[in-house]
Amino acid sequence: MAIVLGIVVVVAAAACAWLAAGRAKLAGRLASTSARADALARERDALAAERDDLAARADDLTRRSTAAEAAAEEARAELAAVVAASSSADADGDGLWQLLLAHVARRWGAMVGVPPDGRGVVAGPPADQLAQALSREIERLREEVGVDVEMLAPDAPDPGASRLGDDPDDRVPALLAALELLGVLVSTAEKVTVSLGDQLVLTGEGWYDPTGELAAASSRATAAGATLGPVLADEEEERAEVIVRPGGR
Repeated sequence: MAIVLGIVVVVAAAACAWLAAGRAKLAGRLASTSARADALARERDALAAERDDLAARADDLTRRSTAAEAAAEEARAELAAVVAASSSADADGDGLWQLLLAHVARRWGAMVGVPPDGRGVVAGPPADQLAQALSREIERLREEVGVDVEMLAPDAPDPGASRLGDDPDDRVPALLAALELLGVLVSTAEKVTVSLGDQLVLTGEGWYDPTGELAAASSRATAAGATLGPVLADEEEERAEVIVRPGGR
């Protein structure tokens, strides 16, 4: 009888050990499966967050694109008189320049709340007036479209160095080109930087332009007499750059 009991005890102990080992193995598998499930859940949540971010970005770009396009259409209509005047045989270069500066000043003042007596044009060389007009247009676009636009302070020019706007033949086409290109960039990029010196460099970061608006605007500006470099676009980096140059460069 003692022998039988001993055998039973041994068998029972072996069974317990086997069950314990099985339970440990199952617990390990359960922990591994649980960890994998947690990792998949985190991956799912990350993808959902990325999806929501992309959707929000697309909605924002669509909103800004719509607002900028409406503003651009209005600007094109208002600038039509300037362009028509520039083709007149009796057109006076300085008169056209002052008309265009007044046009920019009026739209800027109406948007940011500056009364007419505070919209004067800076006295000085036309290059300074071009810089002021660009600064005003940038401020207007910030208010109207809400995009991040920054004008970089140019380096101090060398004495006697030419600047964009010095040449009477360049200044009107250059400013018209800048207005058109800025209007497109604020609707296709998340951030726009403007650098003005002997040439004007416009750069868009977070740039997305599936319909080729920037290239089309560049072609329009060139046809209007502006001298532009090629549009330098990097879709992978979401970056675009275009340069307005003095004539003959």
